[in-house]
Amino acid sequence: MDEREKVARHIIEFGIKGRHPDVPEILDIKSWQDDIARKPFNLKQAAEYLGVSPITLRRWVKAGRVSAHKIGRAYTFDVRSLKELKRSHVTTIRL
Repeated sequence: MDEREKVARHIIEFGIKGRHPDVPEILDIKSWQDDIARKPFNLKQAAEYLGVSPITLRRWVKAGRVSAHKIGRAYTFDVRSLKELKRSHVTTIRL
């Protein structure tokens, strides 16, 4: 749990953009990100990641806007496809 706490503190302070020079070698951020991306998100996790409500995400799945796998009543989402969706829908605001 100690390593997870270090990773969480690093993310809070520096984001997931890349390694900071002060991060110890045991925290391989790239490996950790790849590990997370292998495990599918459930509906709640995916909605939180995209910043929408679970109801909105269900609507997007039914409309074909987001791809998901449904097992019984549960949805699972590929993290990489969610990342691409989020990246493609980022808007830039110019002041």
